[in-house]
Amino acid sequence: MRAADAVSSTTGYLLLKLAALAEARMEQTLRPFRLRGRTLRVLAFVDGGEVSQRDLCRQTGLDRTTMVAVIDELERDGYVWRDRSASDRRKQVIRITDDGRRALGEALAAVRRAEEDFLAPLDPDGRRRLHGVLSALYAAHDPRCQTADADV
Repeated sequence: MRAADAVSSTTGYLLLKLAALAEARMEQTLRPFRLRGRTLRVLAFVDGGEVSQRDLCRQTGLDRTTMVAVIDELERDGYVWRDRSASDRRKQVIRITDDGRRALGEALAAVRRAEEDFLAPLDPDGRRRLHGVLSALYAAHDPRCQTADADV
């Protein structure tokens, strides 16, 4: 077996290639909403109510520098606003705006449609199995990920 065939036939290689394709599809899907994968993730966490930048870093896994850039971008687009906490003036809190909530809802609907299209070669049972296997692997390798459907 040639070395190139040995590499390209590994599960890890297939996962990397599929991840790149999925990411490109996600970014293309989010572009009309002036969002990207990481800005969508942060906006979704902010939709739960007022949240501090520090908590957002912990919840999303983004570092502080990246989080500031993401919040700057979301604020510039009118999707969130940041303010000092009333209870702790040292803390920055982030709130979603009405435009942010609307964009989030529309973007999530578009992402669901794009995912359905991306996974169209699989039947519904295959999609559920794939999701379960990926969730289990993610939970096993990243202690921050504890999904309800991680058991396969």
